[in-house]
Amino acid sequence: MNITHTILFSPVFLPLLSAAGILFIKSFCPTGIRRVAEYLGILIGMVLPLPLVLTLYPIVQNQGYIETTIGGYAKSIGIVYRFDGMSLLLILLAAAITLPAWIFSRKQGPGHSYFTALMLIQNASIAAIGMASDLFNLFVCLELMGVTAYVLIATGKEANAAYASFSYLMLSSSAMVFFLLGTFGLYKLTGSLSYEGISRGLEAISGRDQYVALFSLLLIIVPVLLRVAVMPLSLWLVDAHSKAPHAVSALLSGVLLKVPLFALLRVFALSPLATQLALPVSYAGAATALIGVLLALSQSDAKQLLAYHSISQIGYIVSAWGLALHTGITTSTGALLLSASFFHAFSHAQFKALLFLTIGKATDAADNRNVYTLRGANQALRNEGERIPLTMLCFLVGALSISALPPFNGFYSKTLVTYTLKGSMHYTFLTLASAGTIASFIKLSRIFLPSKQPLMRAVSKERKRFPVSTHLSFILLALSCLAVGIFSEQMILFITQLINPVEANTYSSTFFFTQDNLIKTALTVLAGIVLFSLAVTKPGQYILHFLEKRRGGFSDLFLGFAVALVALALLAI
Repeated sequence: MNITHTILFSPVFLPLLSAAGILFIKSFCPTGIRRVAEYLGILIGMVLPLPLVLTLYPIVQNQGYIETTIGGYAKSIGIVYRFDGMSLLLILLAAAITLPAWIFSRKQGPGHSYFTALMLIQNASIAAIGMASDLFNLFVCLELMGVTAYVLIATGKEANAAYASFSYLMLSSSAMVFFLLGTFGLYKLTGSLSYEGISRGLEAISGRDQYVALFSLLLIIVPVLLRVAVMPLSLWLVDAHSKAPHAVSALLSGVLLKVPLFALLRVFALSPLATQLALPVSYAGAATALIGVLLALSQSDAKQLLAYHSISQIGYIVSAWGLALHTGITTSTGALLLSASFFHAFSHAQFKALLFLTIGKATDAADNRNVYTLRGANQALRNEGERIPLTMLCFLVGALSISALPPFNGFYSKTLVTYTLKGSMHYTFLTLASAGTIASFIKLSRIFLPSKQPLMRAVSKERKRFPVSTHLSFILLALSCLAVGIFSEQMILFITQLINPVEANTYSSTFFFTQDNLIKTALTVLAGIVLFSLAVTKPGQYILHFLEKRRGGFSDLFLGFAVALVALALLAI
């Protein structure tokens, strides 16, 4: 195996080796050595793979992909890994959010060796998902990522954290049984588990076998869309995100929702039978964006409000993603749609991680998560030792980013998504959702207004020091939101070159600051303000309270899965 192939595997084996080392030292060494091992493990397992895989960028750009087998076995019997542009993008996405989340967890929790090891294992599974070239290994890697998520959610101190984790585990594991059934169906038809072998086999089938192939593809696609939290498959997400530790919430929303979606590209590329499902999926994404933001606006719990916004923002990503596949990612329009989808996924990961961490810290300091009653969050943070209101300032960066205001990343990514969808029904849905987003964050921002009542939490007279690591995590994410916005043109070109180098030169950024687009942005902000004004009236509060109480139960999670499966099957046939 040459040096290129060794580097290709580094995002998988370096995090796993680091996690194993951390757990070994945790078991047999004193506390001081354990702490050193954690920092060394993060350096080797999370930071070192980044410059290594970036050295493969020129090769990917020229060749399209690098392929190798584990252990040097023949391709016909070995486990084949294929590293391409999407693999690189997923690795960079995971690292960009995992590192600030880990820094935050040092003082805010869960700051122990097991947590660090789980994060490293999760990063290894994400890299493996991006490089898997057969359905069975995709299943294994998705399950490994899922297992780490279940455990991380359960580490929360919230009363129902274990129940939220168990609900997600039961639903996700049950759904993945259908993934295996779909894999078996395709294997029986084609005699292969590899993407290439399945694609060749599906070209030769006809008659009734085509319906078997289509149903098998459905059984694979719907469980993965459940992991992505597209309506009506998103009911698990709210409890999981709101009950998890804040660092875990940032990871779940920022990374774990997106990785399965872009891994699903390989499945949709298997057959034209699958691409005909992409259009209804894109419509589901548009509906998800609008329904999610309405539910977010109705929430009284700050973290549940953010969780519903994760569902809503996934709608933007899925809308562009589905239309990209429907149009064809080898075309200029399809390549731009897919680039817009990933660019917004990356931007959303940054600002949503920032929002979960800053709101988590502010509500912990005030010991209150109710957006209707919490005021004076800055005072509570000062009592925790914060002298400069960096938590509030970084929250505002995240809020302006998700509200799509320049010069932050959300403005460019949302504008690119809506621009590529202009003229479709998706555009109308997403524009309405944008107004709802602004209204929601006006509502959430009120927690930082001065309080007329003294804080209920007892204030210690001793001088406290606000953790430097907490501010560092905020600043890293806030600066990245600004930097991605400033260098948005370069980011979009970088993404497009990795997805489709041939069509990369067709992109133009001139539409961002056109008169029409700036007027649309101003009108959306105005609509958001009007919507918030209506929401705080008595009729508005009654409607929002009604929506807030309409929470699905455990049985509704399985009902949503059945509805999605049947609906896609009917639309496909």
